[in-house]
Amino acid sequence: MWSITNNQSLAILCGLLSLVALYLGFLSFRLSQQIGLLKTQLQAAQADQQLAFYDFLTGLLNRRGWDRAVRMLVPTGPQTLVMLDLDQFKQTNDRYGHRTGDLVLKEFADRLRIGFETSGSVLSRVGGEEFAIVSAQPSELLIESVELWLETQRGSPFRDGLHSIVIRCSLGVAQRTEGESIEDWQDRADRALYEAKESGGNCVRLSSMPI
Repeated sequence: MWSITNNQSLAILCGLLSLVALYLGFLSFRLSQQIGLLKTQLQAAQADQQLAFYDFLTGLLNRRGWDRAVRMLVPTGPQTLVMLDLDQFKQTNDRYGHRTGDLVLKEFADRLRIGFETSGSVLSRVGGEEFAIVSAQPSELLIESVELWLETQRGSPFRDGLHSIVIRCSLGVAQRTEGESIEDWQDRADRALYEAKESGGNCVRLSSMPI
């Protein structure tokens, strides 16, 4: 018969504990790997969402993100839509180059944020030099804010160290009526924007309510 001494028992126990410690260390390593992988996947998903719904140049919502935001906002109550388009932006690109043109777009987006984002408005670059604001403010109040903001832009030219460019833009405003489709509402804002352009630009036009 084999007999195990106390020293042998202690050695066996220490060996078993070492094996358990190694196994737990392996599990901890594998768990940290899985957590790292999940973090990487989450960051990739967030980056994909950023690309899917936000404009890479300005950081504002892109057209897709704006469409989604508007459809979520409309059921919450009356909304006012402002469509903005930079006047003569093609000439700015042609004269100063696309790099300066991009800087103007970024500066314009930053000025929109300062002017309207704190009021809970949703801002978007819907394409090219065209931007949009959706606000819960009634159109009359929002127009006052927009006109005041537009006046400050006239006296605050964009500067990049080489050029001084006055940012001019036309704006069309439309308040959504009860039961009006989003498409009809946007069409009215677009028509008001067109009227502002036809009036010489750098001004605001309010769409009349549908009959």
